[in-house]
Formats: sequence, structure tokens, C-alpha cells
Amino acid sequence: MHKDDKLELQHVPQASRLGLSVSPARSGILARGRRDAAKTPADTLFKRGVRHYTGRGAEQDPQAAAALFRQAAELGHTEAQYRLAILYADGEGLPRDAAQAALWDRKAAEQGHAYAQASLGYRLYTGDGVKQDIGEAFAWTEKASEQNLAWAQCNLAMMYGKGEGVRRDDPQAVRWYQRAAAQGWSDAQYELAALLYRGQGVKRDPIAAALWFTRAAEQGHPEAQFQLAYLYGTGQGVAADYVQSRYWCRKAAEQGHEQAQRELKKREYRDPGTPSDSSTPHPQLDSPARFPDGETI
Repeated sequence: MHKDDKLELQHVPQASRLGLSVSPARSGILARGRRDAAKTPADTLFKRGVRHYTGRGAEQDPQAAAALFRQAAELGHTEAQYRLAILYADGEGLPRDAAQAALWDRKAAEQGHAYAQASLGYRLYTGDGVKQDIGEAFAWTEKASEQNLAWAQCNLAMMYGKGEGVRRDDPQAVRWYQRAAAQGWSDAQYELAALLYRGQGVKRDPIAAALWFTRAAEQGHPEAQFQLAYLYGTGQGVAADYVQSRYWCRKAAEQGHEQAQRELKKREYRDPGTPSDSSTPHPQLDSPARFPDGETI
């Protein structure tokens, strides 16, 4: 893996692709919002907005949902504020407006809403709807991370690793990647594996690196799949296994990983007719995988 600055802060998938309650990363948020709403005068407004957005218990109508969320948000309802920010960001039920999205993210963030804090951190980092401010972006991302939000923890680790908004601190980057990785966040699992492989901010441990590459690869992370192919091919952290190396290289290639595609073509030329997805060793394949483009980890 080349050490570079290609890492970027992540923003969670937009609500327009997920709906309000189906994202695994956001599971339970809507339920929590309903519990919070029950304690405020905005209860009825928020619940009606949810029904109109989802089409469950009312006609699906994003515009009506947006209007109801706005009314609840103006009464100080935290979850409604965050939901309104999402609708403004996506242009769903009202005109797309990054500045309004940032405004409502901030209102919810100031009331302690973890997702709004992370979202505001992202907006401040990228200058999306607000003036770019890396220092404030770090502060909000840290607040969300302390609430155990994996998405924010991964972003915070990246900022520590790059020294953005804070002095560079590789051990802190490792710490926050570990916390996000333990929650199953595949990008954090991949980045943690890379640091463990290089021994950056942590004692070098190819075996642990292989484990975390595997966990990310099994979730479909293409770069982790390619790096895992490399480890199997060179016998680092795992027993050398050409078939497993070829299997993971193909998995990465199928997702458009260009270097994996090039490597796979070279292997197919060398080994025509070789099974590519077998889980058992092939008796004729006794040499480790070669990566002519050079070591990539």
C-alpha cells in the first residue's frame, strides 16, 4: 500500500437511497426519535412526518413530511432537525439547499445528536453549505466519536492520521480506527489493517493485519480484497495460498479494482483454465502469486 493522502472524510449514504429507517448504520435512530418525540409537544408533528415520509399509516408525501418535520424542528425537536437537514441535503420534499442542511445539522448537533454532529463535521471539512473550517470539523467529529458513532470514529482517525484540525498522532489514529473497526465499519477495518501491516502508530503485526483485511474483504471492501490477495500470494500474516490469493483478487476485480483486474488478466494468461473461486488448494499451483506492478501494501 502506498502511503499517501488519498483518504477523505466520509459522509453517510444519503437518505434518498435508504429511506428514513432502513440503513443498518442508522438502525434504531427513528425509533429513538419517536421516544424522544414522545417527551415533547412536537410528538404529533414528528410522528405524522414519519408516516408521510414512509407511507406507513398515511399517504406517502415527501413535501408533507418536510413541512411537518420543519414544524417539529422549529419547536426544538432534535430528531426532526436532523431529518430536515437530510431532506434539504437531498432535495427531497423541498428544494435542495446545502446551507439549510448545514443550519439544521448544527441545531441538532448543538443538542447532542451524534449523527448531526458527524454530518456537521463533514460539512465543515468540505465546505458544504458552510465556510470550510477544519478545526471546527475536527471538534464536531470528535464529539460524535465520543458517542460511539463508528462513521465519525473513522473520520476522526483519518484526521489524526493526516494531522488535519489537530496535530498528527498515529497512535490516536490507530485507537479510533480500532473502535470503529470493532463495530464492523469496513473502511476502518481496512485502514487499521494497513497501519498494522506498516507498523505505523502501532507495533507491526502482519497476522493482525491479515485478520482485519479479511473482515473488511468479507464485507465487500475492494481494496481490502486486493490487499488480502497480496498477503495470501506472499505468505504474510497467513499461509501462502495461491488459490485464496486468486479468489480475493477476482473479488476485487469484479468490483472494478483496476490493479486487481490487471493482475487477474496476467494470472489467467499464465494459468488458463485454473479455477478462480475454489476454496481448496489446487495441486498444480505451488507458486505464490506475483504482483508485477510492485508491492502495494
